[in-house]
Amino acid sequence: MTTQRNLASVQIGFGTSPLKGDEATKAVESALAVGYRLIDTATKYENEEAVGRAIAASGIPREEILVQTKLRGHDHGDVRGALERSLEWLGVEYLDSWMIHWPLPMVGLYPKAFEQMALAQEEGLVRELGVSNFLPEHLDAVKEATGLVPAVDQLQFDPGLTRPELRAELTTRGIQAQSWSPLARGGEVLNAKPVVEVALARGITTGQTILAWHHSLGIVPIARSTNAQRQRENLEAVKIELTAEEMTKISSLPQRGLGDFDPRTRDER
Repeated sequence: MTTQRNLASVQIGFGTSPLKGDEATKAVESALAVGYRLIDTATKYENEEAVGRAIAASGIPREEILVQTKLRGHDHGDVRGALERSLEWLGVEYLDSWMIHWPLPMVGLYPKAFEQMALAQEEGLVRELGVSNFLPEHLDAVKEATGLVPAVDQLQFDPGLTRPELRAELTTRGIQAQSWSPLARGGEVLNAKPVVEVALARGITTGQTILAWHHSLGIVPIARSTNAQRQRENLEAVKIELTAEEMTKISSLPQRGLGDFDPRTRDER
């Protein structure tokens, strides 16, 4: 007998950006085989079909896999059409989690788009609604227009971008935080002295250390790797409980800004 899973039941997800084609299919097949059950994709990634092939080939009951995708920017005005395309490309009858990928405040359609997504949820085509890259001001606009609160907000988090005020705000609103690119980019966080010191003391990798940091903060990391051994290491990482001292040490890294990924100005269509 199988049980329907929900977002609250998982501690880590498998990310698929920027994988495409056979590489994406093979990576998702491997991730499912080693134990991942939350698969994250997006229409913007142009790999939904490849992800769908892996899900179909896995042999795992559909209700045990959480399929999460995102509404791209130029579909804010065609929500139903975007949903139908994602369902077809993924080869599924419903989405477990559907997010608005970026708020695009310069377009101003995201509150209406979320309202349309809620209609699809009422029809049973979507289990849970979420957003990505939304700040409190965007969440406020959604709540004011629809009376609804997203189940999840997927954002940038890592030891070099800890964002404590935002994390506290999401907790207050009852919104689960997910982290895209949880290991950051360019190796600066992975190779940072505090992270390396904790990893060496623990006998784990620096990647595991950072993913354990996310877990200890209650953030669900969306981790990507095409290597099966690294996928297993990432899964094991969220079982590691760091001490308060270790958390403080890792969080002591110099903090950077959002740069080009500021959702108030990024036009991601």
